[in-house]
Amino acid sequence: LTLLIISGEMDLSVASVFVFSNYVVLIGNQLGLPIILSFFLGIFFGIGAGFLNGFFTMRFKIPSFVVTLGFMIFWRAVLAGLTNGEPTYYEGTRTRLFEVLGGQIGFIPNQFIWFCILAVVFSIILNQTKFGNWILATGGSIQTARALGVNVYRTKMICFMISSALAAFAGASFLVRSSYLDPIVATGMELEAVAAAVIGGTILTGGIGSIIGTSICAFLLKEIQVGIATYGIRVEYYNVLVGILLMIAAVINNTLIKKLIKT
Repeated sequence: LTLLIISGEMDLSVASVFVFSNYVVLIGNQLGLPIILSFFLGIFFGIGAGFLNGFFTMRFKIPSFVVTLGFMIFWRAVLAGLTNGEPTYYEGTRTRLFEVLGGQIGFIPNQFIWFCILAVVFSIILNQTKFGNWILATGGSIQTARALGVNVYRTKMICFMISSALAAFAGASFLVRSSYLDPIVATGMELEAVAAAVIGGTILTGGIGSIIGTSICAFLLKEIQVGIATYGIRVEYYNVLVGILLMIAAVINNTLIKKLIKT
């Protein structure tokens, strides 16, 4: 999502793609496909969902906020209809895939290792590659990016697909780890993702952001959430904290933008 925001777009459908990819993996396995193939089918669904987000945004010039809000509602509604709003459980055998994605090395969960690997990989992509420069240029100024020969359409489309593909990867991994599908899981997670990006230093207007900053913020927010649950504090206080931090980050970002414009 951070890459997409830096490119100047938004994706509010990530949590819906997250949970719908659960369903794709589950149904694929129930139809007789090997779990590994079902897992990749869930990832392909994410890529397709991202393509749809990008296509409607770029082809019809509709704000990505509106497009992805529509798909956020759409995927949730379709899933609720297909499952009748009831949880569904994975009843197959636990394969090596379960260990790779849902196991742990010592006391460190494999999911945290995947989280760190992806953070480093996409940080390198953003800061050390030509494609990363295209993303920054596109979000900074579309006219300047086009003048420099950047294919803005392709850059944004790839960012849309990366965002949804990783949401699907997270969702499919969640199913492998938990072995059940709940249609209401991850409700509101898209707002947490946006908050992590903004608090981590990403400017909503595009052109400026950090994968590492977002990753650290996302990790800290989840640690705070776990701590609140552990000590029996009402979850509403976590939402209050996130809201306060988001507002502070927005004020700081706005101040920095004004200073950059003056300079």
